[in-house]
Parts: sequence; C-alpha cells; structure tokens
Amino acid sequence: MLSAHQWHRTITAAPGIADHAVFAQGAGTYDGHDVVAGTQAFMPALEAWLGDLSAHPPAGYAVAVTGNGIDSVRTHTRQLGLDFQAFTNMETGKRHGVVVMVVDPQVLNDKAGSVLQLIGRLKYAPKIFRDPIDAQIKRQTGLSLDDVTNPDTPVGAAIAAINELQDFGGRGIVLIDAVKQ
Repeated sequence: MLSAHQWHRTITAAPGIADHAVFAQGAGTYDGHDVVAGTQAFMPALEAWLGDLSAHPPAGYAVAVTGNGIDSVRTHTRQLGLDFQAFTNMETGKRHGVVVMVVDPQVLNDKAGSVLQLIGRLKYAPKIFRDPIDAQIKRQTGLSLDDVTNPDTPVGAAIAAINELQDFGGRGIVLIDAVKQ
C-alpha cells in the first residue's frame, strides 16, 4: 500500500460526470477515502481482475453505471492505460459510492502526460490566464481546475494517485469511496 487518505467535501451543485458515481446523491457533504496500492502486475492481469470484480461485485454492492456509453468511455481510457469500475451499496440507509481503478502510469504519461502536466501547472498560472481556461474546462467536463487538482475530490484524488504510482515505478490499484452525511 502506497497511501491512504481521508477527505471531507461539500458540493453545492450536481456533480460532474466524472464524480457522479462517488457523489451520486448530489449536493451535500461527503466523507470519503482513497487508497493507492502499487503492483508490478501487468495491465492485462489487472484488467482481468477488475473484470472479474465487475462480474462478481463484493456482497451488497452493484455496478453503478452500465451500458454502451460507459463501455465506450472505458474502451477509450484503457487505451490511455487506465480502467475503472464504479459500485454502489446502501450502508445504514445511505448510498455509498466506490470507484476502483487500475492504472499503468507509464502508458498514461506517454499518451496523456502533457495534458496532466498542463493541468498541474495551470493552478499556478495568473488568474487572468487561468479563469477563461477554467471556465471552458468546467463547461466541457463539469469540473473546475480546483476539482481536478484538489486531492479532496474524487478526480483530484485519482490524479494524485497517478502521481504516486509514477513515483513508485509500477502499476497500481486505486480505490476511492464516499458516503453522503
């Protein structure tokens, strides 16, 4: 295990597409965790493990999103070195969302590294340059630069995990979960 991190996030609007599985209940306050584990297993083995987990979710859990649309997204992200599945269950009357990702940071860096580096640098850009880019990203994805770079958001936690895995030098498994309070 490379890291474990607890977070607490209040969102005031409907979640963006990327955060929907974790913030499935909309606006409110969420408590969450992310865990990053490194492995030297090859990506086909990790994808097979994730496929088996999707076909046989843990007791009480169900796959959160199904259909051709999500399959298309997963096909694209696999080409980038990342695969994922989202699950939900009910815990003490509250919906609990979990996203499981398998990541090959080397492939991701080779294919999308410039975008990830740009995102990391934009948060340090002067406000006059950052604001129009932030507005465009938010219109297109539903996420702000703060959402993408803040490790207390699901997408931000995923990006932080990718950075940890790059430092580790191998592939990894990332778990991100949240429950609305």
